[in-house]
Amino acid sequence: NPCSGFGGFMCLRHLLLSLSLAAAAASEEKAAAGEKEAATKRPSSLAPVVGYRGIYSQLHLNDDGIPKVLMLLGGDSDTGGGEAPSWYSSAAMRFKQGRTKTAAFFAVAAGRDAARAAARFGIEEVPPGGAIFVCASGKARRFHFSPEAGAGERSRALRSTVEAAVSGEAEEQDLQPLPSFPEPDRPRKAAAVTLDEFTHESLPLLCYGVKAKPLCVMALLLQPSGQGCPAEIGALARRHRNDPVSFGCVGAKGQADFLAAFGLEQASLPALVAVKPGRRARFTALQGGGGAGEGGGEGRLEASAMGAFVDAILGGSASFQRLPELPELEPPYLLGGEGGKDEI
Repeated sequence: NPCSGFGGFMCLRHLLLSLSLAAAAASEEKAAAGEKEAATKRPSSLAPVVGYRGIYSQLHLNDDGIPKVLMLLGGDSDTGGGEAPSWYSSAAMRFKQGRTKTAAFFAVAAGRDAARAAARFGIEEVPPGGAIFVCASGKARRFHFSPEAGAGERSRALRSTVEAAVSGEAEEQDLQPLPSFPEPDRPRKAAAVTLDEFTHESLPLLCYGVKAKPLCVMALLLQPSGQGCPAEIGALARRHRNDPVSFGCVGAKGQADFLAAFGLEQASLPALVAVKPGRRARFTALQGGGGAGEGGGEGRLEASAMGAFVDAILGGSASFQRLPELPELEPPYLLGGEGGKDEI
């Protein structure tokens, strides 16, 4: 037995060490194979595949000012997807030096996306091998290649066509206008709804002053200050949250001078008043009909009427009257009993 005695101990130790090294090598080889497989599955940065809605960004927003090469991938119209062929990515590599590109390549996913893009270029059906267009200066030229040609031959022919576009020496024949594609959706950020019950302190600031918008719309209500704004005014404010309008309400009970400035009286309430503050202040008003008695307040402002009122203002068809002075509200403690002063 070659591994007997003291020499056998050393022999066994050597054998165990050999087995350990062999296992480590096998593990590293397996990890390297996994990394290589993952790399092959990673989307190509040289020729990324986009959907129909991503075409506009690739043509007009990304890498602006250089020729764009797009490939409509052929394939099953129901499954979609796909990757750009390696010969196409190889051609793209010739136009990238470090982070600088002289031409940008991308592909449109096979299936419905490619079919929709093909219709824009006037193609009834995307060939199984795909269709390629070289786009520059608002024009597009289709690059024709034979499916029977080798990958290297196709790559070289495409590079030659793109190089002519990059140098500006491309022939004018067979050019077609670059078709338009829909811009990507840009969600409009909804502004916060602002609705205030204006008081004698906040009215000059929020409706007339530095924190005011170009138009201030306020509901004048037959109620004391402090009772808040009705839901209908809140709905109107939400509808126009992105418009340059401040919305609010006023408890106008007992505010005779304030109402008179707008040609109103207590019997006219409720009413909706729009004010354009500034050096030449102007206003327009919508009355809710008032009530049957002298006190008024039994009429109402219909949501449809208020909406039409604001739409007419924003549309420029409303008629405004000059406002010599911006009226102010009396503090509640200076009003009579009906104005909201607590009687002792």
